[in-house]
Amino acid sequence: MAQSSLAFTGRLLTGVAMLAAVAPALAQSPAPEIVSPLVATPIAPPNPVLGADARRHLVYEIVLMDIGRSAIALKKIEVLDANGAAVLATLEGEALAKILRLTGADKGTALPAGGSGVLFMDVTLAEDAMVPRALKHRFQVAVSKPEGKPSSGNDRDPTPPPPQTQSFIGVPLDVGKPAVVIAPPLKGPRWVVGGGCCDTITYHRGATLPINGAIRVAERYAIDLVQLDDKNKIASGPIDKLSSYAFFGREIYSVADGTVVAMADDRPEQVPGKLPEGITLQMALGNYAVVDIGEGRFAFYAHMQPGSLRVKPGDKVTTGQVLGLLGNSGNTDAPHLHFHVMDGASPLLSDGLPYVFTSFTGEGRVTDEQPLFSGGAVPIDPNALSGPHKNQLPLNLQVIGFPN
Repeated sequence: MAQSSLAFTGRLLTGVAMLAAVAPALAQSPAPEIVSPLVATPIAPPNPVLGADARRHLVYEIVLMDIGRSAIALKKIEVLDANGAAVLATLEGEALAKILRLTGADKGTALPAGGSGVLFMDVTLAEDAMVPRALKHRFQVAVSKPEGKPSSGNDRDPTPPPPQTQSFIGVPLDVGKPAVVIAPPLKGPRWVVGGGCCDTITYHRGATLPINGAIRVAERYAIDLVQLDDKNKIASGPIDKLSSYAFFGREIYSVADGTVVAMADDRPEQVPGKLPEGITLQMALGNYAVVDIGEGRFAFYAHMQPGSLRVKPGDKVTTGQVLGLLGNSGNTDAPHLHFHVMDGASPLLSDGLPYVFTSFTGEGRVTDEQPLFSGGAVPIDPNALSGPHKNQLPLNLQVIGFPN
């Protein structure tokens, strides 16, 4: 018994010595150590991309979790240059509520005890500004008094209760490599960029899918391209007839040299005017092609016409080569090309990466997208984002023309 007691005492003294050794390092820590029930975890690093607004966008998501027994009110979030601590963006009030999607709750800036949410970040910089190598985030929160009685037993350390007002800086988030430059996937004028990037939680931007235990955002920079006629409509007749869409069957072109790694070509067209019922996640892609364009990037083209794909896995393709025809297969309510770039060959088990097109012309911006779904004429601000664009990403609801 005495031997066991001495052994324990030796371990205790060793532990005290180790703590004494690291104490100076802890004292020199650049940021105070705050015990907080708020956990903030980025999904993936941002990759800088120059948008059609001549701003460099850093687009990413942060998962927020309240792991305590107290509700948390988010008061302010500041985005910092991790190296120089310069404040790049400040979010609070309505601006913060706009980019926060709470899980199973109404809109707002408060997490209930045990609750979670996702922040959809879009930090913008001037075109000529130096892009930081890493970001940090300063969170200012208010923690309410704990609800209920604290748990008893030996399942957790008896840590002191957190202060009700907190400010802490999270771990650094590295900034990734810049956007890839690619050629346009279509030709001609008056293409509307549906579900595009960056400052609005669109159906693409907000598509955070839990796949195999991890959150994937393959459609982070995805766009749906539909073409307007001279009356600013996508359909010249009944919206449930494919013949009403003049751009149905347009050729789709490879945006870069590469190798085809996946495709489907036998999925039926859907009746336009409404989304199909009972479609599975795998069938939602419709007829598609995935092309490995190098350096860990894969170009994805979806909803093509059945039987129209002119490539198969293993084929080498070149920039501008026809891959297939624009269709209405999969999870779609109107003919369109869904396009994005991702970091893996799977359209689901991957994360979206930014890209810029070599050349396009801005022809205005749609100010109300609802007529797109009903077949009506869409209102357009002809001056918004107009003019020539080179090596830029077209933005949400921009009307663009590609070279013929």
